[in-house]
Amino acid sequence: MSDKTIFSKIIDGEIPGHFVYQDDKCVVLMDAFPSVPGQVLVVPRDPVDYVFDLPSEIYQHTLEVSKRVAQALDRVFNTSRTCVVVEGFEVPHAHIKLYPLSKEQTALTDVIMHTAPADQANLADHCSRIKAAL
Repeated sequence: MSDKTIFSKIIDGEIPGHFVYQDDKCVVLMDAFPSVPGQVLVVPRDPVDYVFDLPSEIYQHTLEVSKRVAQALDRVFNTSRTCVVVEGFEVPHAHIKLYPLSKEQTALTDVIMHTAPADQANLADHCSRIKAAL
């Protein structure tokens, strides 16, 4: 049995994913189970379980990438704002979820519990649009 997280497997190409951005420290993936269109995951390459255990350089870099991607999400999806949630519970690999909320959505709590598998064509379209906005 492998010790790799689902994110490690996606990063290593063992499982397909839609990569919005990637560098030597982190990747940005379309969330396969989004609550809102355009939802992405900012994932450090190193599978550290707890975000505050990340080395400072990786932590700061991941937040900077999150900011840049959130600004692209705001432009692409004409958001009221992009909300941020840091996770690492269900998957023991710290990651940042970015939720681009529409103008009609006023609270993240109204949308985060409504997830379903995303249509792959929609993920590919959103991925290319966000990449172009970076």
